[in-house]
Amino acid sequence: MTKEWIISSDSHVLEPDDLFKPIARKYGDQLPGYRNKHLGKSGQFYFTGLEYIQVDEIVEGDETPAKKKLQETLIRASMDPYARIECIDQDGVWAEVLNSTWMLYTMRAANDRMVEDCCRLYNDWVGEMASANPTRFKATAMIHMADVDWACRELDRVAKKGHVAVLVNCDSRPEWAPYRDKKYDKFWARCQAHKIPPTLHIITGNIRDPFTLFGKEREELPKLTIQILSESFPVLANEFIFGGIMDRFPKLHVVLSEYEVSWIPYVLFRMYQIEGPFADALKFKRPKRKVDDYMERVWHGFVDDAFVKAAVDAVGSKNLMWGSDFPHARCTYPNSQKVVQKTLAKLGKKAMDDLAYYNCARLYGIDLPKSRKVPAKGLKLAAE
Repeated sequence: MTKEWIISSDSHVLEPDDLFKPIARKYGDQLPGYRNKHLGKSGQFYFTGLEYIQVDEIVEGDETPAKKKLQETLIRASMDPYARIECIDQDGVWAEVLNSTWMLYTMRAANDRMVEDCCRLYNDWVGEMASANPTRFKATAMIHMADVDWACRELDRVAKKGHVAVLVNCDSRPEWAPYRDKKYDKFWARCQAHKIPPTLHIITGNIRDPFTLFGKEREELPKLTIQILSESFPVLANEFIFGGIMDRFPKLHVVLSEYEVSWIPYVLFRMYQIEGPFADALKFKRPKRKVDDYMERVWHGFVDDAFVKAAVDAVGSKNLMWGSDFPHARCTYPNSQKVVQKTLAKLGKKAMDDLAYYNCARLYGIDLPKSRKVPAKGLKLAAE
């Protein structure tokens, strides 16, 4: 193909209906899975273990016959790795980091043991899907943080399977200890040792996702949208930077996925205030390093942020990574090449290549095709 390959740092799969069948008897009606009715309305819904989602709202397409066909293609490719290869070839995408869809929502379910069991089954399934083409598919594991010992065991297990990242609850629940608590240190230590970055992704925290709203509840959509798309920033600041996690683990890298990047200048400015005049006024203990030093180990995923240049001006171009969000309602398929050009061309060729291709390859150790390699020194893993 004549297009230059790009790499998606944040694509998604759709978990099959029978994924949790092995634990169906154990959890009964609590178990996540597809349902054909909700609130008296027939259709295809997914029960997350806590809330419901109308399936055709979360997958791109559906309004017209052409878009319905697109939706069918996306759903098939979200479960079938060979159909997916056809899609990413068409889209000019060399490789994808595969994140969950439904398990993102299930992380909010109340039964911690059930969430753990679901995570384990999901991790096996997505690992098997990625194994169909391990050069072009990289699996992200789901790890529930209610029981730190369980989380450590599961991290060790998926590391052996080749998963390249672990997606944890975006924020600790109110009844849990905050992430800065040293009870979690053995987990962060394992992440550092395995060179597997913990990922904070939308939907997995304490804010309800707008796609789970129905009827009059949707009057809350603007507020919840803003809240859920901002949930990781306080966690990054309070727990990882000022809370001491990144001091105790100086080689730990953290990924913020699907929060876009236009927030970075604002939050960076506020963190400068916290480490400066606020620390003086409130007698707050400063971290060991400057905020900018920690931000060198924070990675940011985006899809089509119109203000990406402001983020690059604030933190540079080495830790920002484009993602397609395949197959969700705002995904860039089958126009990813055009979206990348429109979003990133103004940054110049080198920065565009970093954001759309090389940064993700460096972080996750993705082997590049001969048609678009760089010198070996340029591919040193950032997590080393």
